[in-house]
Amino acid sequence: MRHRLDAHRRERLRLVACATAGLCFGLYAASALADDAPADSLDEITVTAERRTENAQNVPISLTVFSAAEIEQQNFQGVESYFAETPNVSFTSDGTRDRKELSLRGISDQLSPDNNIREGSFGFYIDEFNVAQGTSNPEIVDIDQIEVLRGPQGTYFGRNSVGGAINITTKQPTNDFFAEASAQYSSFNTVDAHGILNLPLIDHLLAVRVVARSETSDGNINNVNPIGGGNNSKYTYGKAIVRFTPADNLTIDLTGVATYERVAMRNGVPSGVFGDFGCELYGGSVYSKPNPGYLGPTRTPYTCPYSPVDPDGLGVYPNNVNTVDFNRAQGDGTHFNYVANRVKYATEDFTVTNVAGYLYSNEFEGGDIDGSGLDLFYESESIKRSSVSEELRVQSVPASGRLLDWTGGLYYGHDYGHVNQYTYAGSVGAGLFGVPNGYELTSSLGDSSDYSEAVFGEVVWHAAPSLSLTLGARYTHEVVSNDGYNTSGTEVLNYVDGSASFNNFSPRFTAFYALDSQTNLYGTVSRGFKAGGVEAQPVAEGGNQVYKPETLWNYELGVKSESADKRLRLDADVFLMNWKDIQADYSIGQVSSGGVSFITGIANAASARSYGFETEITALVVTGLTVGGGAGYDRAYYVSFPNAESGLGTTGDLSGATLPNAPKWTLHADSQYTHNFDAEQSGFLRLEWHYRGGIVSDQNSEFHTGFPWDVPSYNLWNLRAGYTHGNWTLTAFDENFLNKKYYTNAYEKAFVDGMFVEPGYRNMGIRLTVRTQ
Repeated sequence: MRHRLDAHRRERLRLVACATAGLCFGLYAASALADDAPADSLDEITVTAERRTENAQNVPISLTVFSAAEIEQQNFQGVESYFAETPNVSFTSDGTRDRKELSLRGISDQLSPDNNIREGSFGFYIDEFNVAQGTSNPEIVDIDQIEVLRGPQGTYFGRNSVGGAINITTKQPTNDFFAEASAQYSSFNTVDAHGILNLPLIDHLLAVRVVARSETSDGNINNVNPIGGGNNSKYTYGKAIVRFTPADNLTIDLTGVATYERVAMRNGVPSGVFGDFGCELYGGSVYSKPNPGYLGPTRTPYTCPYSPVDPDGLGVYPNNVNTVDFNRAQGDGTHFNYVANRVKYATEDFTVTNVAGYLYSNEFEGGDIDGSGLDLFYESESIKRSSVSEELRVQSVPASGRLLDWTGGLYYGHDYGHVNQYTYAGSVGAGLFGVPNGYELTSSLGDSSDYSEAVFGEVVWHAAPSLSLTLGARYTHEVVSNDGYNTSGTEVLNYVDGSASFNNFSPRFTAFYALDSQTNLYGTVSRGFKAGGVEAQPVAEGGNQVYKPETLWNYELGVKSESADKRLRLDADVFLMNWKDIQADYSIGQVSSGGVSFITGIANAASARSYGFETEITALVVTGLTVGGGAGYDRAYYVSFPNAESGLGTTGDLSGATLPNAPKWTLHADSQYTHNFDAEQSGFLRLEWHYRGGIVSDQNSEFHTGFPWDVPSYNLWNLRAGYTHGNWTLTAFDENFLNKKYYTNAYEKAFVDGMFVEPGYRNMGIRLTVRTQ
């Protein structure tokens, strides 16, 4: 367990703090030097974080915003791209694009990503439609804006947005013809191409916008087994939006999206360190050293003194960053589709918006799970999820001199999930247990559903020209049900069939004060809520099958300012969040002479706390030269968790331990110079630096120290350049150009050569884009 902050780490924190202060000082100095520069200014940033278009400087929320130009120039490929430029966020990956676990201000979903229903701790919206049930990493192409909102966003973004929300706005059909074609070639023989076509079918009445993308890659990891391959991947995406505008004040949008991802094997290389299950499974067998002759019933308490023998002889991280030996092909990926309808009706005084949609996803994996050339174990898993939701919202239209602005709405949602998971013994694994080749060792089957209804509203009182007071709230009623069981061999275990209902009232109080024409101050108190549920595989038959909801109170003070003739923008905030009844799952693997069984469950950690600050700054130093940066500090820890379950079948006290996936420091800095050569030609050059502090990947890692459980901090440098001539744009990039060796997280299956870590890599590429306008 980790109650440790030695002198080395304290010194590192001081250095990071000094670096952050130095960055901010440098930016202020740069702005001061620019006082005599031409009267250019930074572009105004507008957002829809409160479901209406507003200047970001007037929105009392801690947020980071990325424009369409930034998304294109910085070559955003997914959530990991824009999280690198956002303070106090983090992610871990479980081997594929869509298996991302996100953390905002240390608040993350500590339930298994393989649960029937994908219960996150954040809202994820695309064009006002909630996609969190189906994906945590949607497509980044033809995007108008990305907003990352920190802190509970229950009023507007609803259920489970405990840590925050991600709000993506795509480009919509217009009344002008537009076409774009783009192709990129980058490291590992990666070919990425997309096309965009906007067609005005009936002038000012009907238009359609179609987007298609395809990416193939050989991947950064090579499988030396005779079956060949590696983590080669294929990704396809298609979207069509039809816009119907029968009147000036009525807009009807119908959107359809289909995506498919398949990776030949999970991203990762062996660490050479057994996790708890690996030690239980192989400890004392011929695949571990030393060999005390143990492969039998679980010992409690149990300490693992074993290390893998590296049966494939390929070496382990950090000496091996790109090679594995899998004797069976894997096939991991996701089908994700949705259709959504949005209707907007506007009057001079108010707007009515209705968003309804259906999504479906099938998250699948199969093949080798022992991570070696030995035919030990393999699996097949499919998690099918669907969701139907509808939101009706009525909002006033802000007007000068109006005393009150208001919002009211209703929400309904139904989520459904079904899982089928099977683990089999291969020819060598069968010998370990004395069972036939292909014997079904374990399985898990289940169905879950979640019905959610909510009413929400908000009133903004403009008490004075410089003072606004906001009261918002959301009342939620949810009914959760679960029916499932798992097996070990021929024995049926842990059957559960139950349901539970939960009610919650989550308010939000905000005061917003315009100190002067350049500086705004705000303070917010808000509550977040995540419903409880019924355990799919409780520890004991007849035990307590219901786990409690999570609740979180957020206290936040912030400042937003623009100065030096709007050539310097500074946003900063401090926050304190108290998190109660955290839902944390655990899995304990047990080995006997006849097979494998798992004890799994969900426990409510007593409480946790997260406090810190975020600051972001952008300065237009001289015409064409923009520098910026951001810093986040987050101390996120369990206040009280005295009986936390380990992966060894024991309990321990994690009180005071850092929350999983919660780096203390996240930093970034960038500088970009843009030059217009003439009316037809322009170019840019951009330098970026990112830093993420160290983390532990999950709760089980809290009970260990050292490699690979303690994921070290890392910092990366990126270089980008672009040239535009008329309708043609050529860009080039070198990401991690210093070729820094690092890994983002560690995870465990039944790997015989230790837990796997997901290594980073250097990525170089070039993209050519042509568009009609």
